[in-house]
Amino acid sequence: MNRWTVSLHEAAHAVAAWELTGRRATATLHQGGSGAAWPLEDMSPTDNAIMTAAGPLAEALADRYPAPEIAQPVAGGTPPELPTVESVATTETAAELRREMARAAPDHVVLARFCIGGIEDQPERWAKRHAWIRSVAERLIRSHERSIIEAARVLYLRGVVSVPLEERNAS
Repeated sequence: MNRWTVSLHEAAHAVAAWELTGRRATATLHQGGSGAAWPLEDMSPTDNAIMTAAGPLAEALADRYPAPEIAQPVAGGTPPELPTVESVATTETAAELRREMARAAPDHVVLARFCIGGIEDQPERWAKRHAWIRSVAERLIRSHERSIIEAARVLYLRGVVSVPLEERNAS
């Protein structure tokens, strides 16, 4: 996945967490092309599943929205390195985030566990639960598309974003 697609994916997680909890959420980009997002408050299992589903679904926004422009160097210079959390955070913070990421389950595993959880003996319901979570996440993405794009642009350019974005002064 390229940096823009990862930015959209992680921004969607963060915006979904904000919209579902009313509490800040953070998203980061990491060396090697990975990313992470997390709410600053615990979420219900259903809200967590919706937030999780929003990330992969938002990747399709890359087809409609181009990556932000980056100022190019003059005449043949190398393009600037875009920041990652490893280049903007302290060494300790970046290392702790890498440890947390290593322990975290991938999105598809989190969704599968939610869909099966509590109804392990009813496999005919797993797919229905998955379809329902996806439909809720798709509606959330449509309703908050502009916020996801704005957060993804900040994440793409800075390597870290906190949602909601700070309001800009009207002046």
